[in-house]
Amino acid sequence: MAARSTDRILDDLVKGKGRGAPQRRKLVANKERNWLLALMLHSCAKYAEGAKLSDLESTMVAAFRKNGYTDQEIKQQGQLDTKVPKKLRDEMFPRRFAQLDVKQSYTMKDLEKDAPGIVKSVLEMPTVTRIDVPAIHAGTATLADFRLPPRATLAEYASGMTVALEQDAAATAAAPVGSRVTIKAASFKCVDRQTDSIFGPSNEPYWIFGSLGGGTTVTTRSQIFGDVDSGESRTFSAADGCIWGQNCASQALPEGEVGSLVSLWEHDEGNTEKIRAGVAVAFAAAAGILAATGVAAWVGAVVAGVGAAIGWLLGFLDDDHIADQTFVFSRGVVLKQLPNVGSSFNVTRRFTDGDGDYSLSLRVARAT
Repeated sequence: MAARSTDRILDDLVKGKGRGAPQRRKLVANKERNWLLALMLHSCAKYAEGAKLSDLESTMVAAFRKNGYTDQEIKQQGQLDTKVPKKLRDEMFPRRFAQLDVKQSYTMKDLEKDAPGIVKSVLEMPTVTRIDVPAIHAGTATLADFRLPPRATLAEYASGMTVALEQDAAATAAAPVGSRVTIKAASFKCVDRQTDSIFGPSNEPYWIFGSLGGGTTVTTRSQIFGDVDSGESRTFSAADGCIWGQNCASQALPEGEVGSLVSLWEHDEGNTEKIRAGVAVAFAAAAGILAATGVAAWVGAVVAGVGAAIGWLLGFLDDDHIADQTFVFSRGVVLKQLPNVGSSFNVTRRFTDGDGDYSLSLRVARAT
């Protein structure tokens, strides 16, 4: 089946029909995390108009250019932005960002001012689990007190976030600050494949991984797993599924917050090189924002925003988003669970949008 044109994809999205229906539902449900997407599209729209760009808008356009997007492709994203009806903009973007147009300028200073509200709104979403790590260590709470969102909530939003933070000083009693760790996907199980008969009796899922922390960015895409049916499992090779540690090599965790995004996709018509470029654009834009604003303690909101931006960019490459999960953690939290060289622990999360349903196992291991 031939790939749809961008105008056809946008029309399906605006009208909420066909494959555009779940895409629109997810964008609207995750409105509060769509602020980064709004800024990216706004910047592209201004570029398409030949308008003067602010420092933030220039950062966005530069992220596209540095990752292989041509001027025409950047302008195409801007043209898509101007074609989105006001009603849909109001539904899928936070109010401050839904009102942006090409006549307005939005700067890094503006974002610094808006950052506290963005963080608050993102962390208040019903898909977020905030674990009080100090309370657990103090014995006043247990992990069971912090329940993950139920399946119905995960299915509605097709996303989830787990936040587990503790002062980095707490790590020194557990392991040296320079201890190197790996975080990678180990395996996944298809509980229930997407029921899209157009693309055959089985799915071709792939996973996108990205992490930001301490000025370090790690972005990878897994292989495309062919012929995956309900009840089947697959494992990641030693060099696939890297989340922390480029090429799956061990790496020290930085001070402060680290944010990781895991996103599950069904491969239909998307060009694999453009998929790579789309992921790189979103993370490059996020890294630029983090470096320029100097706003502390909002890595999680930024990485959640990256998930929404990837959803848009890859959706217009005609691949289908299933679900994603964001993890926000600090070095102390990880190292306390890894007291010895060679020790490890697993984390399992569910990825579902009410149609496709998968579980993913992540392995966190200490190398030194």
